Amino acid sequence: MPAPHATPQPLGRRFGAHLSAVGLANLADGLVATAVPLIAISLTRSPALIGLLTAAVWVPWLVLGLPAGVLVDRWDRRRTMMVALSIRALLLGAAAVLALTGQLTIWWLVALALTYGITEVFTDLSAQAQVPALVGRRATTLQRANARLLAVEQIAGGFIGPPLAGVLVAAGAAWALGVPGALVIGAAVTLLVGLRGRYVATRPEQTEITTALGRVSEGMVILWRHPVLRPMLIGGGMWNFASAGFAAVIVLWLVGPGSAGGLSERTYSLVLVAMPVGAVIGSWLAGRVLARFTEMRVLVVCWGVNAVLNVVPLLWPGALGFALFLFLVAPLGVVGNVISGSIRPRMVPEHVLGKVGGAARVVGYGTMPIGAVVAGQAAERFGIEAVLCGVVVIILLATALVAVQVPQRVVDEHELEPEERAAESQQPESGEGPAGKSAQVAG
Repeated sequence: MPAPHATPQPLGRRFGAHLSAVGLANLADGLVATAVPLIAISLTRSPALIGLLTAAVWVPWLVLGLPAGVLVDRWDRRRTMMVALSIRALLLGAAAVLALTGQLTIWWLVALALTYGITEVFTDLSAQAQVPALVGRRATTLQRANARLLAVEQIAGGFIGPPLAGVLVAAGAAWALGVPGALVIGAAVTLLVGLRGRYVATRPEQTEITTALGRVSEGMVILWRHPVLRPMLIGGGMWNFASAGFAAVIVLWLVGPGSAGGLSERTYSLVLVAMPVGAVIGSWLAGRVLARFTEMRVLVVCWGVNAVLNVVPLLWPGALGFALFLFLVAPLGVVGNVISGSIRPRMVPEHVLGKVGGAARVVGYGTMPIGAVVAGQAAERFGIEAVLCGVVVIILLATALVAVQVPQRVVDEHELEPEERAAESQQPESGEGPAGKSAQVAG
């Protein structure tokens, strides 16, 4: 049901440092996400190879999501983020050197995408599991924190990143890969300086699970047995399968000689700015909409309208049509992600958030490389138009599944008890995490 009116509590200095690091990392992600496909289509026009490049980013979630979730629940989450970000900076630096020396090929880009994705598994799981430790577990507070994170991610990665990537690609692939490497270093330093203390989840002293296989599979078992999280997981996986297929072919559909859109790389990168503009509006609207309507009703409407809007790039492939599409789907995606991102922490104890998050992303993100490869092969055989039509159908089916199986009543019935949430949300004022051993995308 809608959250009761209350005076919002400050999210705190620790969350501010986390938010700053996420912003820098997502600015780098926005540069890489825009620049790498543009560099790739200068090396090949094969839909199958572009699909393989898109798939490489998400394969690590399929392979590493479960074991990484176990490790994130055991390791210091702040330190895990810093190490993963540092490795990512080294990868980008090495790719920039290859570009500078003229040795960069499509296969080196695939290797970069794959290794970059490995670092992303640990960074994203740690960052997502860290949020309740910084702001508590109340639904309204988590929604505010997630809305703010999504706004910063969209401004940095979507509003600033794409046009800057277009400029950097024009200057040279080395610039397009080296600048995000420097930004990632800045994110790691921000965590080092601004977020002091240890952040290891407090675990029960006794547990029924003693085997390695049991610990790895625990998150998936929790998800699969949960009447709210299981249909959300399946629906999100279907959504991401379709979205990855869309991402794998849309650049070829819109950019370059002979494409339906006929856009230049610079124009395409500028058009992408329409998405973060809409996303910022969505982050501003999220709290207001959720104060008036039940969250699952809002989620289903966002998903359904978003699905239908996917026909716009197919019917109107020019710059204006694609910009309108991005501007309209962005706020729907942000509101949907605010809702889905705030549901899981209310259903799952803090000490298994990493495992459950990893398991969720094995399915949610693990479907993405499959979707990208399938879309690339389907586009080679049947044409890009067939892929774009299939995207609409699959997202509508995912929406229908969640609408039928997860009404608001079921969500309310399966939240953790208020006393348990209140006990787990109590955080000290210093940089230390919770007392004990030591103290984040369907849509």
